Formats: sequence, structure tokens, C-alpha cells
Amino acid sequence: MRIRYWLIVVYAFLAGLALLAVPLSVMGWIAPDPLSVVPAMLLGLPWSYVLTGLAKSQSPALNLFPVMVSLAINACLIWLVGHLLRRR
Repeated sequence: MRIRYWLIVVYAFLAGLALLAVPLSVMGWIAPDPLSVVPAMLLGLPWSYVLTGLAKSQSPALNLFPVMVSLAINACLIWLVGHLLRRR
């Protein structure tokens, strides 16, 4: 229980930091970086690659949405695998 809990907490914290870097960079509150979405994309693999390929938009907000969905899918998968291993 504790390992599953901490894995989800650490993943959610890292995903939140990665997502927070994008709007902070766009607004100029941190150093502007065109590659600020890369950590979020890496944490969302393999779903981020598939979902961002489907969303071909010029809007940054619409392009960030598939990355957020991929991070949520991975968090759910971490929870599910931990739940299934606990029952075993």
C-alpha cells in the first residue's frame, strides 16, 4: 500500500511540475524555453506521442491537453498495477 501510494504521489508531483513549467515559461515568469513541454511529454510516454499526433492544432492550450490526458492515463496505470499486485 505504501509503495503504491508513494509512487503515485511522486509521479503526480513530477507531472505537476512538468505541466507547470509550460505556462510559466510562456508567460515569462521563468526563462522562456521552447522545449519546456519536453519533461511532460517524457512522463506521458507512450500515450503522449500517440495523442499529440492526433491533435494537430496551432493552439498551445489544445496541444497541451493530450499531454495532460497522457499523464492521467499513466497515473491510472500506476494505480491499477499497484492494486492488482496487492491482491496477488
